[in-house]
Amino acid sequence: MPTLDGKRAAVACIHIPNFMWQVESLRRPDLADKPVIIVGESGGNTGKRAQSVLDWSPELGAKFTRGMPLSAALADARKDVTLLEPDLPLYQRTFAEILTALEVRCPDVEPDTKNAESYGFGRAYVGIWGLEQLYGDDAQVVRALSNAVNRFDARIGVGENKWMSYIAALASSPGRGLKITGEPGRFLAKLPVELLPVDFKLVTRFHGFGLHTMGDIAALPPGSMQAQFGGDGALVSDLSNGIDHRPLVARRTEEDVSEYLEFQDATASMAMILPAIESLLSRAYARPQLTRRYAREAKLEANVLRRPPWTMRVAFKDPAGSRTKAMFSIKSKLDDLALPGPIEDMRLTLSGLTGEAGRQESLWTEVRRDQKLQEAVSQLEARLGTTPPVYQVRELEPWSRIPERRHALVQLSP
Repeated sequence: MPTLDGKRAAVACIHIPNFMWQVESLRRPDLADKPVIIVGESGGNTGKRAQSVLDWSPELGAKFTRGMPLSAALADARKDVTLLEPDLPLYQRTFAEILTALEVRCPDVEPDTKNAESYGFGRAYVGIWGLEQLYGDDAQVVRALSNAVNRFDARIGVGENKWMSYIAALASSPGRGLKITGEPGRFLAKLPVELLPVDFKLVTRFHGFGLHTMGDIAALPPGSMQAQFGGDGALVSDLSNGIDHRPLVARRTEEDVSEYLEFQDATASMAMILPAIESLLSRAYARPQLTRRYAREAKLEANVLRRPPWTMRVAFKDPAGSRTKAMFSIKSKLDDLALPGPIEDMRLTLSGLTGEAGRQESLWTEVRRDQKLQEAVSQLEARLGTTPPVYQVRELEPWSRIPERRHALVQLSP
């Protein structure tokens, strides 16, 4: 693999094309030779839900785009096409396993969560700086990454930033890595605008303005693109010239414990479901990872008979260190919930593991108040999956004549 302008590339991209379809074909080999469209829902400004394309089998060709209306896709598809509902929990688990396997080989791994139309599945960036002492040259690094995803038809590209590594991955062949050499703009010039990380409606607008390739966009002043298309216009202008200032941010790994069972017959009866959850909790808390440890959140996932999969999250008010405490919180939420249909199996995942065994209250009222506030923020973060937008007013310069300098809003973090 040659170098890029004499410099060693710093980022590798692992791209698994048609990831959702590949997962489905591994689970159902009978789909491997059939035309398949995986259908999701998207909402417009009116709030109405419309069916759109999430993924498709490769034999349908490259004319499809994620997010395009299903009606437009069916107009170009074969008559015998099979429509599938997405199994998002399965895709999420499978991709999480891939990310873990990559992290074993390279510590700096970032899933492409900005790829919203495919829910961030199937694409990740790996920081390969400093790995030459461990693996050798870039070819050896690519070989190590390829071994982590050997179950899938994955493409690997290497570049000086995330965007160029992704473009290299798209141009690579299965089992072989590719690094783009020379001037990036010349390589990008003839590529279609459909590859840019923007939604389907904006791509349609590009074509309406006669911008069919990245070269068409690169030929325009960045200010003109920003004036017409806003922040997305400035971004695609940079990307079309091979410029990408986005840093690689390694994901924050979180330890969890997962257990699974399958029902002999699909059931919607709580008389059968509750004992199954208790059994899963007993098995989970018997695992070594939870010895003298506590969980902040439980997630239940199930496949529903002839319906989309079902998922429920339960954030514990206090970290649960036993099956009994966890079951109490889960049961209280299930009491007010109607299942979408008979479930065929169930997976329980306990996350937010902590070593907290107890709490010693402070003698001072203000300290106790702050502790409870920090605990509430921690529970919100466990439920939302991100830092909650909770702020506190702090004094800065109360003597200032300028009101804006007297106080400031400071975001609370657990």
